[in-house]
Amino acid sequence: MHLFQIVDTVELWSETLVAVYSRTIEFLENIKLSLLSLPTLKGTMELSWLHITVCCAALLTLYWLSRRRTRSSGLPLPPGPPGLPIIGNLRDFSSDEVWVTYIRWGKEYKSDIIRLHSLGTNFIIINSLDAAVDLFHRRSTLYNDRPRYAMLGDLVGFGWLLDLTPYGDLWKDMRKAFHREIGPVGLKRFADLELAASRELLRKLRLSPEAFMRHIRHTSTNLIMRMAYGIEIQEENDTYVDIAQEALQAFSACTNAGSFMVDLIPTMKYMPDWFPGAGFKELAKAWRVPVTAMLDRPFDFVKKHMELGDISSCAATSLHENMMKKGVDPAYAEHIIKSTLASMYTGGADTTVSTIQSFVLTMVLYPDVQKKAQEEIDRVVGSSRLPDFSDYDSLPYIEAIVRETIRLHPVVPIGVPHRLTQDDEYGGYFLPKGSILIANIWGMLHDPIVYPDPDVFNPDRFLKDGMIDPSGPDSQVAGFGFGRRLCPGRYMAKESVWITVASLLATYKFSYAIGPNGKPVIPKEEYFPGSLSYPKPFVCDIRPRSAEAEALIMASSNEE
Repeated sequence: MHLFQIVDTVELWSETLVAVYSRTIEFLENIKLSLLSLPTLKGTMELSWLHITVCCAALLTLYWLSRRRTRSSGLPLPPGPPGLPIIGNLRDFSSDEVWVTYIRWGKEYKSDIIRLHSLGTNFIIINSLDAAVDLFHRRSTLYNDRPRYAMLGDLVGFGWLLDLTPYGDLWKDMRKAFHREIGPVGLKRFADLELAASRELLRKLRLSPEAFMRHIRHTSTNLIMRMAYGIEIQEENDTYVDIAQEALQAFSACTNAGSFMVDLIPTMKYMPDWFPGAGFKELAKAWRVPVTAMLDRPFDFVKKHMELGDISSCAATSLHENMMKKGVDPAYAEHIIKSTLASMYTGGADTTVSTIQSFVLTMVLYPDVQKKAQEEIDRVVGSSRLPDFSDYDSLPYIEAIVRETIRLHPVVPIGVPHRLTQDDEYGGYFLPKGSILIANIWGMLHDPIVYPDPDVFNPDRFLKDGMIDPSGPDSQVAGFGFGRRLCPGRYMAKESVWITVASLLATYKFSYAIGPNGKPVIPKEEYFPGSLSYPKPFVCDIRPRSAEAEALIMASSNEE
Protein backbone atom coordinates (compact mmCIF):
# COMPACT_ATOMS: atom_id res chain seq x y z
CA MET A 1 0.00 0.00 0.00
CA HIS A 2 1.29 3.43 -0.92
CA LEU A 3 2.30 5.73 1.95
CA PHE A 4 -0.37 8.28 1.02
CA GLN A 5 -3.02 5.54 1.01
CA ILE A 6 -1.93 4.51 4.51
CA VAL A 7 -2.15 8.11 5.71
CA ASP A 8 -5.63 8.48 4.14
CA THR A 9 -6.81 5.25 5.78
CA VAL A 10 -5.49 6.28 9.22
CA GLU A 11 -7.09 9.71 8.81
CA LEU A 12 -10.43 8.08 7.83
CA TRP A 13 -10.35 5.73 10.83
CA SER A 14 -9.45 8.65 13.11
CA GLU A 15 -12.43 10.63 11.85
CA THR A 16 -14.65 7.60 12.34
CA LEU A 17 -13.43 7.03 15.90
CA VAL A 18 -13.93 10.71 16.73
CA ALA A 19 -17.45 10.55 15.30
CA VAL A 20 -18.26 7.40 17.31
CA TYR A 21 -16.81 9.00 20.44
CA SER A 22 -18.84 12.17 19.89
CA ARG A 23 -22.06 10.21 19.35
CA THR A 24 -21.35 8.14 22.47
CA ILE A 25 -20.80 11.27 24.57
CA GLU A 26 -23.98 12.79 23.12
CA PHE A 27 -25.89 9.61 23.94
CA LEU A 28 -24.57 9.56 27.52
CA GLU A 29 -25.43 13.24 27.93
CA ASN A 30 -29.01 12.48 26.85
CA ILE A 31 -29.15 9.64 29.36
CA LYS A 32 -27.80 11.96 32.05
CA LEU A 33 -30.31 14.71 31.26
CA SER A 34 -33.15 12.19 31.23
CA LEU A 35 -32.16 10.77 34.58
CA LEU A 36 -31.74 14.17 36.15
CA SER A 37 -35.16 15.28 34.88
CA LEU A 38 -36.86 12.66 37.02
CA PRO A 39 -38.30 13.75 40.37
CA THR A 40 -36.25 11.11 42.16
CA LEU A 41 -32.95 12.52 41.00
CA LYS A 42 -33.55 16.25 41.27
CA GLY A 43 -31.40 17.66 44.02
CA THR A 44 -29.22 14.58 44.35
CA MET A 45 -25.44 14.61 44.05
CA GLU A 46 -23.87 15.16 40.65
CA LEU A 47 -23.65 11.97 38.60
CA SER A 48 -20.15 11.13 37.40
CA TRP A 49 -19.39 9.53 34.04
CA LEU A 50 -18.63 6.28 35.85
CA HIS A 51 -22.10 6.28 37.39
CA ILE A 52 -23.69 7.06 34.03
CA THR A 53 -21.69 4.32 32.29
CA VAL A 54 -22.65 1.74 34.90
CA CYS A 55 -26.27 2.87 34.61
CA CYS A 56 -26.17 2.55 30.82
CA ALA A 57 -24.68 -0.94 31.03
CA ALA A 58 -27.49 -2.01 33.33
CA LEU A 59 -30.11 -0.43 31.09
CA LEU A 60 -28.63 -2.06 27.98
CA THR A 61 -28.74 -5.46 29.68
CA LEU A 62 -32.31 -4.93 30.79
CA TYR A 63 -33.31 -3.73 27.34
CA TRP A 64 -31.67 -6.72 25.66
CA LEU A 65 -33.40 -9.16 28.00
CA SER A 66 -36.76 -7.50 27.51
CA ARG A 67 -36.35 -7.60 23.73
CA ARG A 68 -35.66 -11.33 23.93
CA ARG A 69 -38.93 -11.82 25.84
CA THR A 70 -41.04 -9.77 23.40
CA ARG A 71 -43.08 -11.82 20.94
CA SER A 72 -44.71 -10.20 17.94
CA SER A 73 -47.79 -11.47 16.08
CA GLY A 74 -46.74 -9.78 12.86
CA LEU A 75 -49.03 -6.82 13.53
CA PRO A 76 -47.47 -3.44 14.22
CA LEU A 77 -47.38 -1.95 17.68
CA PRO A 78 -49.57 1.13 18.22
CA PRO A 79 -48.01 4.36 16.91
CA GLY A 80 -46.38 6.85 19.19
CA PRO A 81 -43.61 9.42 19.54
CA PRO A 82 -40.05 8.19 19.10
CA GLY A 83 -37.91 8.07 22.19
CA LEU A 84 -34.24 8.05 23.01
CA PRO A 85 -32.27 4.80 22.78
CA ILE A 86 -32.99 2.39 25.65
CA ILE A 87 -34.75 4.86 27.94
CA GLY A 88 -37.32 5.51 25.24
CA ASN A 89 -40.02 8.00 26.29
CA LEU A 90 -38.98 8.19 29.92
CA ARG A 91 -38.75 11.98 29.85
CA ASP A 92 -42.16 12.30 28.18
CA PHE A 93 -43.92 11.10 31.34
CA SER A 94 -42.79 14.06 33.43
CA SER A 95 -45.16 16.71 32.01
CA ASP A 96 -47.47 18.33 34.57
CA GLU A 97 -50.51 17.92 32.31
CA VAL A 98 -49.42 14.85 30.41
CA TRP A 99 -53.06 14.01 29.57
CA VAL A 100 -53.14 17.02 27.24
CA THR A 101 -49.97 15.80 25.55
CA TYR A 102 -51.51 12.33 25.10
CA ILE A 103 -54.46 13.88 23.25
CA ARG A 104 -52.12 15.84 20.99
CA TRP A 105 -50.20 12.69 20.12
CA GLY A 106 -53.43 10.81 19.46
CA LYS A 107 -54.41 13.46 16.90
CA GLU A 108 -50.91 13.50 15.41
CA TYR A 109 -50.83 9.74 14.91
CA LYS A 110 -54.57 9.47 14.09
CA SER A 111 -55.14 6.70 16.62
CA ASP A 112 -57.32 6.16 19.71
CA ILE A 113 -54.44 4.26 21.27
CA ILE A 114 -50.81 5.32 21.25
CA ARG A 115 -47.68 3.66 22.54
CA LEU A 116 -44.84 4.95 24.65
CA HIS A 117 -41.96 2.74 25.73
CA SER A 118 -39.14 2.77 28.19
CA LEU A 119 -36.57 0.14 29.14
CA GLY A 120 -38.47 -2.54 27.25
CA THR A 121 -41.85 -1.78 28.85
CA ASN A 122 -44.75 -0.80 26.60
CA PHE A 123 -47.18 1.86 27.81
CA ILE A 124 -50.43 1.89 25.87
CA ILE A 125 -52.38 5.14 26.26
CA ILE A 126 -56.14 4.86 25.73
CA ASN A 127 -57.54 8.20 24.57
CA SER A 128 -61.12 7.27 23.64
CA LEU A 129 -64.03 5.97 25.67
CA ASP A 130 -64.90 3.40 22.99
CA ALA A 131 -61.42 1.86 23.14
CA ALA A 132 -61.47 1.86 26.95
CA VAL A 133 -64.85 0.10 27.04
CA ASP A 134 -63.72 -2.44 24.42
CA LEU A 135 -60.57 -3.35 26.32
CA PHE A 136 -61.38 -2.83 30.01
CA HIS A 137 -65.04 -3.88 29.97
CA ARG A 138 -65.48 -6.39 27.14
CA ARG A 139 -62.08 -8.02 27.59
CA SER A 140 -61.85 -7.48 31.32
CA THR A 141 -60.32 -10.89 32.06
CA LEU A 142 -57.16 -9.82 30.20
CA TYR A 143 -56.98 -6.33 31.67
CA ASN A 144 -57.95 -6.72 35.35
CA ASP A 145 -54.44 -6.89 36.72
CA ARG A 146 -52.35 -4.02 38.07
CA PRO A 147 -48.64 -3.42 37.47
CA ARG A 148 -46.35 -3.86 40.44
CA TYR A 149 -45.50 -0.47 41.93
CA ALA A 150 -42.04 -0.78 43.42
CA MET A 151 -42.12 2.82 44.65
CA LEU A 152 -45.75 3.26 45.71
CA GLY A 153 -46.39 -0.26 46.91
CA ASP A 154 -43.12 -1.74 48.14
CA LEU A 155 -41.21 1.33 49.32
CA VAL A 156 -43.87 3.87 50.25
CA GLY A 157 -46.14 1.17 51.67
CA PHE A 158 -49.42 1.55 49.74
CA GLY A 159 -49.42 -2.15 48.85
CA TRP A 160 -52.54 -2.70 50.99
CA LEU A 161 -54.69 -0.40 48.84
CA LEU A 162 -57.56 -2.19 47.09
CA ASP A 163 -57.01 -0.27 43.88
CA LEU A 164 -53.39 -1.48 43.66
CA THR A 165 -53.94 -5.09 44.75
CA PRO A 166 -53.16 -7.57 41.93
CA TYR A 167 -56.12 -9.43 40.49
CA GLY A 168 -56.74 -12.64 42.47
CA ASP A 169 -58.50 -14.07 45.52
CA LEU A 170 -57.23 -11.38 47.90
CA TRP A 171 -58.53 -8.62 45.62
CA LYS A 172 -61.88 -10.41 45.23
CA ASP A 173 -62.32 -10.77 48.99
CA MET A 174 -61.42 -7.14 49.63
CA ARG A 175 -63.73 -5.87 46.93
CA LYS A 176 -66.57 -8.05 48.20
CA ALA A 177 -66.08 -6.64 51.70
CA PHE A 178 -65.91 -3.09 50.33
CA HIS A 179 -69.06 -3.55 48.24
CA ARG A 180 -70.93 -5.11 51.15
CA GLU A 181 -70.36 -2.06 53.34
CA ILE A 182 -70.74 0.88 50.96
CA GLY A 183 -72.29 -0.66 47.87
CA PRO A 184 -75.82 0.46 46.87
CA VAL A 185 -77.45 -1.71 49.56
CA GLY A 186 -75.03 -1.29 52.47
CA LEU A 187 -74.78 2.45 51.88
CA LYS A 188 -78.43 3.01 52.82
CA ARG A 189 -77.66 2.72 56.52
CA PHE A 190 -75.23 5.64 56.21
CA ALA A 191 -77.70 8.05 54.55
CA ASP A 192 -78.21 9.95 57.81
CA LEU A 193 -74.45 10.42 58.19
CA GLU A 194 -74.18 11.78 54.64
CA LEU A 195 -77.04 14.17 55.32
CA ALA A 196 -75.47 15.28 58.62
CA ALA A 197 -72.12 15.94 56.89
CA SER A 198 -73.77 18.26 54.36
CA ARG A 199 -75.52 20.17 57.18
CA GLU A 200 -72.27 20.41 59.12
CA LEU A 201 -70.59 22.05 56.11
CA LEU A 202 -73.40 24.61 55.86
CA ARG A 203 -72.88 25.68 59.47
CA LYS A 204 -69.09 25.87 59.13
CA LEU A 205 -69.41 28.13 56.10
CA ARG A 206 -71.73 30.43 58.02
CA LEU A 207 -69.10 30.96 60.72
CA SER A 208 -65.97 31.27 58.52
CA PRO A 209 -66.73 31.24 54.78
CA GLU A 210 -63.16 32.26 53.88
CA ALA A 211 -61.96 28.84 55.11
CA PHE A 212 -64.26 26.95 52.73
CA MET A 213 -61.54 24.69 51.30
CA ARG A 214 -60.52 23.53 54.76
CA HIS A 215 -64.15 23.02 55.78
CA ILE A 216 -64.81 20.87 52.72
CA ARG A 217 -61.82 18.66 53.51
CA HIS A 218 -62.75 18.39 57.19
CA THR A 219 -66.39 17.40 56.64
CA SER A 220 -65.52 14.91 53.85
CA THR A 221 -62.85 13.24 55.96
CA ASN A 222 -65.11 13.23 59.01
CA LEU A 223 -67.85 11.50 57.02
CA ILE A 224 -65.66 8.65 55.81
CA MET A 225 -64.06 8.23 59.24
CA ARG A 226 -67.49 7.92 60.89
CA MET A 227 -68.68 5.48 58.22
CA ALA A 228 -65.55 3.32 58.23
CA TYR A 229 -64.31 3.48 61.83
CA GLY A 230 -66.95 5.22 63.94
CA ILE A 231 -64.45 7.99 64.63
CA GLU A 232 -65.48 11.64 65.02
CA ILE A 233 -62.54 13.83 64.05
CA GLN A 234 -61.58 17.06 65.80
CA GLU A 235 -62.47 20.51 64.51
CA GLU A 236 -58.88 21.73 64.35
CA ASN A 237 -55.48 20.09 63.85
CA ASP A 238 -56.92 16.60 63.62
CA THR A 239 -54.36 13.83 63.25
CA TYR A 240 -56.48 11.78 60.84
CA VAL A 241 -57.01 14.73 58.50
CA ASP A 242 -53.26 15.47 58.48
CA ILE A 243 -52.39 11.82 57.88
CA ALA A 244 -54.79 11.56 54.95
CA GLN A 245 -53.51 14.75 53.32
CA GLU A 246 -49.84 13.73 53.60
CA ALA A 247 -50.47 10.18 52.43
CA LEU A 248 -52.53 11.28 49.43
CA GLN A 249 -49.84 13.76 48.41
CA ALA A 250 -47.43 10.83 48.32
CA PHE A 251 -49.93 8.76 46.32
CA SER A 252 -50.35 11.53 43.76
CA ALA A 253 -46.58 11.97 43.36
CA CYS A 254 -45.97 8.25 42.86
CA THR A 255 -48.71 7.23 40.45
CA ASN A 256 -47.70 9.22 37.39
CA ALA A 257 -46.24 6.74 34.93
CA GLY A 258 -42.47 7.12 34.69
CA SER A 259 -42.12 9.38 37.72
CA PHE A 260 -39.76 6.93 39.39
CA MET A 261 -37.35 4.74 37.50
CA VAL A 262 -37.53 2.11 40.24
CA ASP A 263 -40.99 1.23 38.90
CA LEU A 264 -39.36 0.32 35.58
CA ILE A 265 -36.32 -1.32 37.19
CA PRO A 266 -37.65 -2.80 40.47
CA THR A 267 -34.23 -4.10 41.47
CA MET A 268 -33.20 -0.46 42.06
CA LYS A 269 -35.04 -0.65 45.38
CA TYR A 270 -32.12 -2.72 46.66
CA MET A 271 -29.60 0.04 45.89
CA PRO A 272 -27.73 1.38 48.94
CA ASP A 273 -29.15 4.67 50.18
CA TRP A 274 -25.83 6.41 49.52
CA PHE A 275 -25.67 5.35 45.86
CA PRO A 276 -26.01 8.25 43.37
CA GLY A 277 -29.58 8.35 42.09
CA ALA A 278 -31.03 6.63 45.17
CA GLY A 279 -32.66 9.82 46.42
CA PHE A 280 -36.06 8.20 45.85
CA LYS A 281 -35.39 5.98 48.87
CA GLU A 282 -35.24 8.99 51.17
CA LEU A 283 -38.54 10.21 49.76
CA ALA A 284 -40.05 6.76 50.25
CA LYS A 285 -38.97 6.63 53.89
CA ALA A 286 -40.57 10.00 54.61
CA TRP A 287 -43.79 9.14 52.79
CA ARG A 288 -44.06 5.71 54.39
CA VAL A 289 -44.70 7.31 57.80
CA PRO A 290 -48.15 8.81 57.01
CA VAL A 291 -49.06 5.90 54.72
CA THR A 292 -48.42 3.35 57.49
CA ALA A 293 -50.29 5.56 59.95
CA MET A 294 -53.25 5.68 57.56
CA LEU A 295 -53.44 1.89 57.69
CA ASP A 296 -52.71 1.33 61.39
CA ARG A 297 -53.85 4.21 63.58
CA PRO A 298 -57.61 4.23 62.99
CA PHE A 299 -57.71 0.43 62.99
CA ASP A 300 -55.88 0.31 66.33
CA PHE A 301 -58.50 2.73 67.66
CA VAL A 302 -61.29 0.43 66.49
CA LYS A 303 -59.71 -2.69 68.02
CA LYS A 304 -59.24 -0.96 71.36
CA HIS A 305 -62.79 0.35 71.56
CA MET A 306 -64.34 -2.88 70.30
CA GLU A 307 -62.67 -4.61 73.25
CA LEU A 308 -64.12 -1.92 75.53
CA GLY A 309 -67.53 -2.22 73.88
CA ASP A 310 -67.96 1.52 73.39
CA ILE A 311 -67.74 1.97 69.61
CA SER A 312 -70.66 3.02 67.42
CA SER A 313 -71.91 0.87 64.55
CA CYS A 314 -69.72 1.32 61.47
CA ALA A 315 -68.16 -0.61 58.60
CA ALA A 316 -65.41 -1.88 60.92
CA THR A 317 -67.82 -3.49 63.39
CA SER A 318 -69.93 -4.88 60.55
CA LEU A 319 -66.94 -6.41 58.76
CA HIS A 320 -65.61 -7.91 61.99
CA GLU A 321 -68.95 -9.51 62.82
CA ASN A 322 -69.38 -10.84 59.29
CA MET A 323 -65.87 -12.30 59.09
CA MET A 324 -66.16 -13.97 62.47
CA LYS A 325 -69.43 -15.62 61.50
CA LYS A 326 -67.81 -17.13 58.44
CA GLY A 327 -64.98 -18.61 60.48
CA VAL A 328 -62.28 -17.00 58.34
CA ASP A 329 -58.67 -17.41 59.47
CA PRO A 330 -58.23 -14.57 62.03
CA ALA A 331 -54.97 -13.28 60.55
CA TYR A 332 -56.40 -13.24 57.03
CA ALA A 333 -59.66 -11.71 58.26
CA GLU A 334 -57.79 -8.90 60.01
CA HIS A 335 -55.80 -8.20 56.87
CA ILE A 336 -59.00 -7.98 54.79
CA ILE A 337 -60.76 -5.75 57.33
CA LYS A 338 -57.78 -3.49 57.88
CA SER A 339 -56.98 -3.03 54.19
CA THR A 340 -60.62 -2.56 53.17
CA LEU A 341 -61.21 0.12 55.81
CA ALA A 342 -57.99 1.95 54.92
CA SER A 343 -58.98 1.83 51.24
CA MET A 344 -62.30 3.48 52.16
CA TYR A 345 -60.38 6.07 54.16
CA THR A 346 -58.10 6.78 51.19
CA GLY A 347 -60.84 6.98 48.57
CA GLY A 348 -63.26 9.00 50.69
CA ALA A 349 -60.58 11.52 51.61
CA ASP A 350 -59.93 12.63 48.03
CA THR A 351 -62.81 12.12 45.58
CA THR A 352 -65.47 14.17 47.33
CA VAL A 353 -63.02 16.84 48.51
CA SER A 354 -61.76 17.64 45.02
CA THR A 355 -65.20 17.47 43.39
CA ILE A 356 -66.90 19.78 45.90
CA GLN A 357 -64.03 22.27 45.77
CA SER A 358 -64.31 22.25 41.96
CA PHE A 359 -68.06 22.77 42.26
CA VAL A 360 -67.54 25.94 44.31
CA LEU A 361 -65.05 27.23 41.76
CA THR A 362 -67.42 26.67 38.83
CA MET A 363 -70.36 28.28 40.62
CA VAL A 364 -68.28 31.43 41.09
CA LEU A 365 -67.29 31.43 37.41
CA TYR A 366 -70.73 30.48 36.03
CA PRO A 367 -73.36 32.56 37.89
CA ASP A 368 -76.03 31.78 35.27
CA VAL A 369 -75.72 28.06 36.04
CA GLN A 370 -75.93 28.80 39.76
CA LYS A 371 -79.07 30.92 39.27
CA LYS A 372 -80.78 28.24 37.17
CA ALA A 373 -79.99 25.56 39.77
CA GLN A 374 -81.34 27.68 42.61
CA GLU A 375 -84.53 28.35 40.69
CA GLU A 376 -85.04 24.58 40.37
CA ILE A 377 -84.46 24.06 44.10
CA ASP A 378 -86.83 26.92 45.02
CA ARG A 379 -89.51 25.46 42.75
CA VAL A 380 -89.19 21.88 44.04
CA VAL A 381 -88.04 22.19 47.66
CA GLY A 382 -89.21 25.69 48.58
CA SER A 383 -87.68 27.87 51.27
CA SER A 384 -89.04 26.20 54.39
CA ARG A 385 -86.71 23.17 54.43
CA LEU A 386 -83.40 21.86 53.13
CA PRO A 387 -83.10 19.32 50.30
CA ASP A 388 -82.81 15.62 51.18
CA PHE A 389 -82.40 12.39 49.25
CA SER A 390 -86.13 12.15 48.57
CA ASP A 391 -85.71 15.13 46.22
CA TYR A 392 -83.20 13.42 43.95
CA ASP A 393 -85.51 12.54 41.06
CA SER A 394 -87.13 15.98 41.17
CA LEU A 395 -83.84 17.90 40.83
CA PRO A 396 -82.38 16.78 37.47
CA TYR A 397 -80.42 20.01 36.97
CA ILE A 398 -78.58 19.43 40.25
CA GLU A 399 -77.64 15.94 39.04
CA ALA A 400 -76.49 17.47 35.74
CA ILE A 401 -74.26 19.92 37.66
CA VAL A 402 -72.66 17.00 39.54
CA ARG A 403 -72.01 15.14 36.28
CA GLU A 404 -70.58 18.24 34.61
CA THR A 405 -68.29 18.94 37.58
CA ILE A 406 -66.95 15.38 37.35
CA ARG A 407 -66.50 15.81 33.59
CA LEU A 408 -64.79 19.19 33.51
CA HIS A 409 -62.42 18.53 36.40
CA PRO A 410 -61.99 14.77 36.91
CA VAL A 411 -60.38 13.93 40.24
CA VAL A 412 -58.17 11.34 38.55
CA PRO A 413 -57.20 12.73 35.11
CA ILE A 414 -55.18 9.62 34.29
CA GLY A 415 -56.65 6.31 35.44
CA VAL A 416 -54.73 3.90 37.64
CA PRO A 417 -52.82 1.72 35.13
CA HIS A 418 -53.97 -1.76 34.13
CA ARG A 419 -51.62 -4.59 33.19
CA LEU A 420 -52.21 -6.88 30.21
CA THR A 421 -51.81 -10.54 31.22
CA GLN A 422 -51.77 -12.06 27.70
CA ASP A 423 -50.84 -10.97 24.20
CA ASP A 424 -53.78 -9.25 22.54
CA GLU A 425 -54.74 -7.43 19.35
CA TYR A 426 -56.86 -4.32 18.95
CA GLY A 427 -57.62 -2.01 16.05
CA GLY A 428 -55.04 -3.75 13.87
CA TYR A 429 -52.28 -3.34 16.47
CA PHE A 430 -50.39 -5.86 18.54
CA LEU A 431 -50.52 -5.37 22.33
CA PRO A 432 -47.79 -7.44 24.02
CA LYS A 433 -48.30 -9.26 27.30
CA GLY A 434 -47.07 -7.18 30.21
CA SER A 435 -48.03 -3.87 28.59
CA ILE A 436 -49.15 -1.14 30.97
CA LEU A 437 -52.43 0.41 29.82
CA ILE A 438 -53.35 3.91 30.94
CA ALA A 439 -56.80 5.42 30.43
CA ASN A 440 -56.68 9.12 29.60
CA ILE A 441 -59.84 9.95 31.55
CA TRP A 442 -59.38 13.70 31.15
CA GLY A 443 -59.04 13.25 27.39
CA MET A 444 -62.21 11.14 27.18
CA LEU A 445 -64.19 13.70 29.17
CA HIS A 446 -62.91 16.56 26.98
CA ASP A 447 -63.59 14.86 23.65
CA PRO A 448 -65.20 17.62 21.52
CA ILE A 449 -67.13 15.05 19.49
CA VAL A 450 -68.85 13.68 22.60
CA TYR A 451 -68.86 16.94 24.56
CA PRO A 452 -69.02 20.02 22.28
CA ASP A 453 -67.16 23.03 23.73
CA PRO A 454 -65.50 20.70 26.27
CA ASP A 455 -63.79 23.49 28.23
CA VAL A 456 -67.12 25.17 29.02
CA PHE A 457 -69.15 24.23 32.12
CA ASN A 458 -72.54 23.31 30.65
CA PRO A 459 -74.82 21.00 32.69
CA ASP A 460 -77.49 21.17 29.96
CA ARG A 461 -75.41 18.78 27.87
CA PHE A 462 -76.74 15.95 30.08
CA LEU A 463 -80.41 16.96 29.83
CA LYS A 464 -83.20 16.35 27.34
CA ASP A 465 -86.64 17.89 27.79
CA GLY A 466 -85.61 19.01 31.28
CA MET A 467 -84.63 15.53 32.49
CA ILE A 468 -81.39 13.51 32.52
CA ASP A 469 -80.98 12.05 29.05
CA PRO A 470 -80.56 8.27 29.52
CA SER A 471 -79.29 7.87 25.96
CA GLY A 472 -76.69 10.64 26.25
CA PRO A 473 -73.10 10.45 27.50
CA ASP A 474 -72.50 9.94 31.21
CA SER A 475 -69.31 11.46 32.63
CA GLN A 476 -69.46 9.00 35.52
CA VAL A 477 -68.67 6.09 33.16
CA ALA A 478 -65.11 7.29 32.68
CA GLY A 479 -64.89 9.30 35.89
CA PHE A 480 -64.96 6.22 38.13
CA GLY A 481 -62.81 3.83 36.11
CA PHE A 482 -63.48 0.78 33.99
CA GLY A 483 -64.23 -2.94 34.05
CA ARG A 484 -63.91 -4.85 37.26
CA ARG A 485 -61.61 -2.11 38.48
CA LEU A 486 -64.48 0.37 38.71
CA CYS A 487 -64.18 2.51 41.84
CA PRO A 488 -66.06 0.51 44.53
CA GLY A 489 -66.74 3.71 46.46
CA ARG A 490 -68.53 5.42 43.56
CA TYR A 491 -72.00 5.08 45.14
CA MET A 492 -70.89 6.81 48.32
CA ALA A 493 -69.02 9.51 46.36
CA LYS A 494 -72.00 10.26 44.11
CA GLU A 495 -74.48 10.41 47.00
CA SER A 496 -72.39 12.58 49.29
CA VAL A 497 -71.46 15.00 46.48
CA TRP A 498 -75.10 15.28 45.33
CA ILE A 499 -76.55 16.07 48.76
CA THR A 500 -73.73 18.54 49.45
CA VAL A 501 -74.21 20.36 46.13
CA ALA A 502 -77.99 20.51 46.59
CA SER A 503 -77.66 21.80 50.16
CA LEU A 504 -75.07 24.45 49.24
CA LEU A 505 -77.12 25.77 46.33
CA ALA A 506 -80.26 25.88 48.49
CA THR A 507 -78.64 28.14 51.07
CA TYR A 508 -75.63 30.03 49.70
CA LYS A 509 -74.68 32.40 46.91
CA PHE A 510 -71.18 32.03 45.45
CA SER A 511 -69.64 35.05 43.75
CA TYR A 512 -66.38 36.92 43.10
CA ALA A 513 -64.50 38.27 46.08
CA ILE A 514 -63.81 42.00 45.96
CA GLY A 515 -60.14 42.95 46.06
CA PRO A 516 -58.49 45.87 47.91
CA ASN A 517 -58.86 47.98 44.76
CA GLY A 518 -62.62 47.49 44.78
CA LYS A 519 -62.57 45.26 41.69
CA PRO A 520 -63.76 41.62 41.48
CA VAL A 521 -61.08 38.95 41.92
CA ILE A 522 -61.71 36.39 39.19
CA PRO A 523 -60.29 33.00 40.22
CA LYS A 524 -58.31 30.94 37.75
CA GLU A 525 -59.09 27.29 37.02
CA GLU A 526 -55.67 26.13 38.18
CA TYR A 527 -55.04 22.65 39.54
CA PHE A 528 -52.15 21.01 41.32
CA PRO A 529 -50.21 18.59 39.09
CA GLY A 530 -50.31 14.90 39.87
CA SER A 531 -52.52 11.86 39.49
CA LEU A 532 -55.00 13.32 42.02
CA SER A 533 -56.29 16.68 40.84
CA TYR A 534 -57.19 19.42 43.33
CA PRO A 535 -57.93 23.08 42.57
CA LYS A 536 -55.29 25.47 43.81
CA PRO A 537 -56.46 27.81 46.60
CA PHE A 538 -58.67 30.64 45.40
CA VAL A 539 -60.77 33.35 47.03
CA CYS A 540 -64.48 33.94 46.60
CA ASP A 541 -67.46 35.42 48.40
CA ILE A 542 -69.82 32.93 50.09
CA ARG A 543 -72.86 34.23 51.94
CA PRO A 544 -76.44 33.04 52.70
CA ARG A 545 -78.89 33.67 49.86
CA SER A 546 -81.54 35.15 52.14
CA ALA A 547 -82.67 35.53 55.74
CA GLU A 548 -84.79 32.37 55.29
CA ALA A 549 -81.74 30.42 54.06
CA GLU A 550 -79.68 31.65 57.00
CA ALA A 551 -82.40 30.50 59.41
CA LEU A 552 -82.39 27.04 57.80
CA ILE A 553 -78.61 26.85 58.19
CA MET A 554 -78.73 27.76 61.86
CA ALA A 555 -81.61 25.35 62.52
CA SER A 556 -80.02 22.44 60.67
CA SER A 557 -78.36 21.12 63.84
CA ASN A 558 -81.84 20.32 65.16
CA GLU A 559 -82.32 17.81 62.32
CA GLU A 560 -79.50 15.55 63.53
